[in-house]
Amino acid sequence: MKPSPIQLLQLTFKRVNVEIDPAHAPDEAPNPMTSVFVFDGVSISTEVGLAEVDMDHERGPLYLVSLQVLIDNRHEANEPDCKFSPYRIDFEAAGIVQLAKGADKIGSPHDLVTVNGASLLWSAVREQLLAITSRMPAGPVMLPTVHFHDLKQPSIEPVEPAAPQTKARKAAKAK
Repeated sequence: MKPSPIQLLQLTFKRVNVEIDPAHAPDEAPNPMTSVFVFDGVSISTEVGLAEVDMDHERGPLYLVSLQVLIDNRHEANEPDCKFSPYRIDFEAAGIVQLAKGADKIGSPHDLVTVNGASLLWSAVREQLLAITSRMPAGPVMLPTVHFHDLKQPSIEPVEPAAPQTKARKAAKAK
C-alpha cells in the first residue's frame, strides 16, 4: 500500500438538506434487512467546482474542490420513465485537496484533482446521506457508486488558449 498522490486534507459540508418527499414516500417503512432503495432511473444532478488555493505549498499545490448533489424529484417532460426518490436531497460539500509534488507525471493536475476530488467528496456525501436516512421514515438510502471521468479536460490541442475551467455540470440518471 502506498499513499495516494491526491490527499483530502479537509472536508466541510456547506449544506445538508434531506427531507421526506410525501408524494414519493412508501406507505410503510421498508424493512432494511430485506429491501433497499435503489436509485435506478432517479435523476441526480451534480455540480463540481475547482479553485486553486496555494499552488506553492511545500508539499504540493492545494485546491478547493466543491460538490453539489441535488435530487429534487422534478419530472422532466423528456424523461417518461423517470423514477423518484423517497427523499428530496440537497448537499454541498467542499474539501481541500493536495496534489503531491511530481504527480503531474501521472496525469493532468486539473484532471487528477477534479476527478479524484469529486470522488472523495461524493463518498463523504454518500456516507452522510446513509447515516441521516437511517433514522428517517422511508428508511436508509445510499447513493450509487459513480465515477467522474467525464470531467476530464479534452485531450485535443486547442487552436487558441482556453480559459481554465472552474466549474463542470453533470446531470445523470443513476443506472
